[in-house]
Amino acid sequence: MHRLQSLRCYLAGPIDNAPDDGVGWRLALYPLLQELGCTILDPCDKPIKEAKYREIDDEKQAMMALKSNGRFLELAQRMKPIVHYDLRMVDISDLVIAYLHPEVPVFGTVHEIVNSLNQRKPTLVVVEGGKENAPNWLFGIMDYHFIFDSFEKLSLYLRQLDDGTIAGDLSRWVFFDSDLYDSPDEEE
Repeated sequence: MHRLQSLRCYLAGPIDNAPDDGVGWRLALYPLLQELGCTILDPCDKPIKEAKYREIDDEKQAMMALKSNGRFLELAQRMKPIVHYDLRMVDISDLVIAYLHPEVPVFGTVHEIVNSLNQRKPTLVVVEGGKENAPNWLFGIMDYHFIFDSFEKLSLYLRQLDDGTIAGDLSRWVFFDSDLYDSPDEEE
């Protein structure tokens, strides 16, 4: 059925306080999302050529140095376009997958989750240690069925959603059958 084919998926999760800059879990999801035919929107590997919009590796270290040296204006000037690009990727995504680790502080991730929920996008959250470790507030702003105990359970859900084994919650999921529509460029 391939219902997730061509959907754009944004990957939200900790970067500032993540020991690996948040790269590991994202890269681990790539094979599944590619197999499902999703376009991946990854803030750790932005689809932008300009290095100044990166927020990992040397750029992250440079921004942390600005903060520790009290150079807040420069930090703000560097972060504003990063926030803009990341939130724009949330805007153009069809679904958002977020990762929360109770011991890793986040701020941008919460902003991205809230924006996604406000846009009524499917927002799927994996919580390290399971639902019982999720912030209570999360249960008040989203359907707890979209909070997953592990990436394995998320993967099973996505596969079953993709092949039609389970139906998507119509309050969030919208699947278009592209075969029903002719391209405006096609001649009849």
